[in-house]
Order: sequence, then C-alpha cells, then structure tokens
Amino acid sequence: MMRIEESVHFKGDVTFTGGVTLPDGCVDKENVEAGAGLEATKQEHQHRAVYAQESDTTAAAEDRVLHVVKGAAGTLQDFKAGCVVANVGAAVVSVDLHKNGVTVLTAAIDIDSGDAAYALVAGVIDSADVVADDVLEVVVTVAAGGGTLGKGVFAYLDVHEDES
Repeated sequence: MMRIEESVHFKGDVTFTGGVTLPDGCVDKENVEAGAGLEATKQEHQHRAVYAQESDTTAAAEDRVLHVVKGAAGTLQDFKAGCVVANVGAAVVSVDLHKNGVTVLTAAIDIDSGDAAYALVAGVIDSADVVADDVLEVVVTVAAGGGTLGKGVFAYLDVHEDES
C-alpha cells in the first residue's frame, strides 16, 4: 500500500480497479453532475401537500388525510391556512394539523373576519418530527357564531423527508 500525505493533482482520467472510500462530506451538490440518476433512497425530499375545499362552497367541518410520511425521518416545516371568501361577523373556521390523530400545533389556526380573503394564516408547529408511516391529517371545524362562514377553506403543509 502506498500513502500520500499531500495534495495531488491529476490532469488526466484516474481509474481504480478496487473500491474507493471517501470521507463524509467530501462530495457536495456541486460535485454531482446533472442527470446523475441518484436513487430516491439516497436523497432528501421536500413535499408541499395541499388541502382545499371547493372555492364556492361554504366552509364545512371535515377531517382529511393530507400526507403519509414515506421517508425514514422528517420534519414538518410550515403549515398555513386560509379561506377564498372571508368570514363575516363572529364566524370562525379552525384548521388543525394532526399526526396519527393528535395535534402537532400549539393551537389550531383560527380564521376569522379579521383575516382577508386568500390571506395565509400561519400555524405554530409544536411537534415537528415525523417518521415513516406517520399519517398527517387536516382537521377543520366551523362556528358561524351569528356571522357568515367563509368559503373555500384551504391549507398547505411543507414536509422535509430524509430517506435514510
């Protein structure tokens, strides 16, 4: 075995007949050629899951699966909700995010008459870690409260997943 303990520059191609062991962190995104065809299991994934009720339909209570985590581990990045048509008066639409049936927010997002049509209202994620097969669900509750409920409830969730 030969050992070189200084920098070496090769002008031509280098061929190895055996394996090559590289230290962690020595290959970064700039060193991977476009179209390299890396397998999904060797990548990290960013997902944006979108939930929406019909735009011209009055907000309705419902629970709906938004995303199922595929990667070995991940992090919930961002969760926001709104209405296409704003609530009027005391009406409130609440949008919560559940992981396996339990909320992951510090409190549900309350969309009220102070929130304009199409305004994105942010939720505060309290429990951001997810693992493979976690089921993420949007839970919508409504209360007219003597006002008029908005229409077209929508939400999005950004999830970062690591395959390894």
